Amino acid sequence: MPVVLLVAAAVLLVWSVIVFRWLSPVGVAVATVAVGYVFGHEFWNLHLGPLPLTIDRLLLVLLVAVVAIRAWQGRITWQGPLPVDWAIIALLGWLTVSCIASNMGSGVELPTSPYFRLLFAFWLPAMLYLCVRLTPLSTRTTTVVLATLAALGTYLALTACAELVGAWWAVFPKYITDPELGTHFGRARGPALNSVSLGNYLAISMWAAWTLRPRVSRGWQLALLAAMGLMVVAILFTFTRSVWIGLALSGFVMLVAMAPRRLRLPVAFGTMAVGAVAAVAAWSLVLNLNREDSGQVSQHSVQQRTAFAYVSYHMICDHPLTGVGFGRFYDQKLPYLADRSQSFELESIRGLHHHNTFLGLWTETGLVGIVAFVAMLCGWIAIGARMALGEGHSIATQQMGRLLLAVVAVYLPSAMFHDLSLIFQDQVLLFLVAGLCVATAEQVTSRATVKQPTAVAPLIPTPSPLLRSS
Repeated sequence: MPVVLLVAAAVLLVWSVIVFRWLSPVGVAVATVAVGYVFGHEFWNLHLGPLPLTIDRLLLVLLVAVVAIRAWQGRITWQGPLPVDWAIIALLGWLTVSCIASNMGSGVELPTSPYFRLLFAFWLPAMLYLCVRLTPLSTRTTTVVLATLAALGTYLALTACAELVGAWWAVFPKYITDPELGTHFGRARGPALNSVSLGNYLAISMWAAWTLRPRVSRGWQLALLAAMGLMVVAILFTFTRSVWIGLALSGFVMLVAMAPRRLRLPVAFGTMAVGAVAAVAAWSLVLNLNREDSGQVSQHSVQQRTAFAYVSYHMICDHPLTGVGFGRFYDQKLPYLADRSQSFELESIRGLHHHNTFLGLWTETGLVGIVAFVAMLCGWIAIGARMALGEGHSIATQQMGRLLLAVVAVYLPSAMFHDLSLIFQDQVLLFLVAGLCVATAEQVTSRATVKQPTAVAPLIPTPSPLLRSS
């Protein structure tokens, strides 16, 4: 039976490639992320050997086929890797070496397979990033992508509100109503059954709606503003501190990026002062946040971060350059839990994965891994800043640059409080939006380079390269 299903899937794939050869890789990539998030593993899966087959993974195969057809037709343009791409290549290469070297023949049973995590948290997101980068973009294409993300965010916000008020008839997919599945039941958690992931998707979708707003008619602008308000309410309903911080940080970044050049510093310092006062006033409330568990459990969750940092520090000191091996924090931390030289307890993290993406990568892959990861994020920030703040760029280019900065700002706080390499959906969305924005920046730079030698001033002047120095 599995063989018959596999053959049928292959025939369907070939037919789809022939019929839908006109599809844009960007469109298929966005559909892969959006459809995969809503109709994930719990909605439908089929095991073919050790690898579960899901709807988004079928779409990934279709995406590869569409890109291959585009390349065969000569419709793919590739100008070589950018500096940020080299950081991604270095990250993927080192994580792969670390994973194979530390897990081959180890015989250790881990809750999450390091190979599975490497594939779905890094390699597949990077493949989406590459497919988007290889596709020539237009303002219409980016507008459709932004509209898709805005629609996704509106659906997620409605679902989140329905969860909180107990209107289970309005919740779809229905498995969200099952308290035995996933985590965080009792607060908004969405199709991924995880409040952190839901909050990040809502925040990124909200900024996509904000970026889309100037491109549509007045009526649609009002609808987008209403949807954004609903998304903010849904983000609050996640009761997740890191998501709230990400929303605030991305709002700060967007506000500063949109301010006129002469007002950026006053706006930045003024906003930081107001934010600091608000943080001090609400600190106790946020620290003792009463969610689906008690306030005491919530406070203990905060204290566990200290234990993770303490254990990670000693593991990094013992393995500074290469780490303990990708995916091996879970078992390699166990000897360090016997340390009694500190006043706080360590034992409560015994059965937990790391709760910090940066410390987790540093602990597992050493200085080499964390430097490559940070270099990738810094490269995206540099490109986004040049697009958003550079003089003479089109409004559409500035909008995409602001979106990239906002997306990274949403990602960073959650990465500081959770290991997002274990939340594959968040990695996929980050790489997808980054690929879209970098492709926009590269296309702007290419246009300007072609037009510069002529006597006519370029339509999109670029005083300095957007990309090559990032």
